[in-house]
Amino acid sequence: MMQVTVKVMGDLIKIVGYSSFTVELQKDATIKGLLEELFILHGEDFKKEVMDKEGRDLAPYYKVLVNGRNAKLLGHFETVLENGQTIHIMPPIAGG
Repeated sequence: MMQVTVKVMGDLIKIVGYSSFTVELQKDATIKGLLEELFILHGEDFKKEVMDKEGRDLAPYYKVLVNGRNAKLLGHFETVLENGQTIHIMPPIAGG
């Protein structure tokens, strides 16, 4: 088993109830496995917020960062996680 720290922002904090938490996963878990665990822990609202309408990819403009690096550039959902990593799940951010 291993643990990763997950940090969320924006509307995800309202859904989850906090901005940072630890998740225990099987060794060699992937981003996909982490997301599946988060859907179990935080319900359908979390899934609807993070995933596209088909449920096959992240919702537009959402980013998942692994230790500050965009998971899409590392292997996307198949990115293998390691014990102690920090995962940010970031909604679109806009300003004016």
